[in-house]
Amino acid sequence: MSRRSEGPAIRPSGSGAGWQQYLTLAGLAVTVVFSIQNWNETRALQQAFDQRFGSVDTKLAALGTKVDQAARQAAPPQRTGPDPNKVYAVKTETAPSEGPKSAPVVIAEFSDFQ
Repeated sequence: MSRRSEGPAIRPSGSGAGWQQYLTLAGLAVTVVFSIQNWNETRALQQAFDQRFGSVDTKLAALGTKVDQAARQAAPPQRTGPDPNKVYAVKTETAPSEGPKSAPVVIAEFSDFQ
């Protein structure tokens, strides 16, 4: 049996390897240029968004102030119905009732059966 002897690795000619290096460097340069352009555009967009949202925040704060002022100026709602602090005299002699007539507390209930 014969064994093959392994010799030195065969390298391609210098012209092919040189072009690969130039193409790699060119690709890297293009990538760097696009990255810088993308970064500049992103920064410009961020500044535009910051300006727009800043104006929206300002308008929202002004609107909140107006709403608060309007709420303070609004008149309180007027009550309708009986005054809860007044004591009213209610005649209960002829009304149906439960319990003794001499009870210390009388509860009168009013209902509308409509």
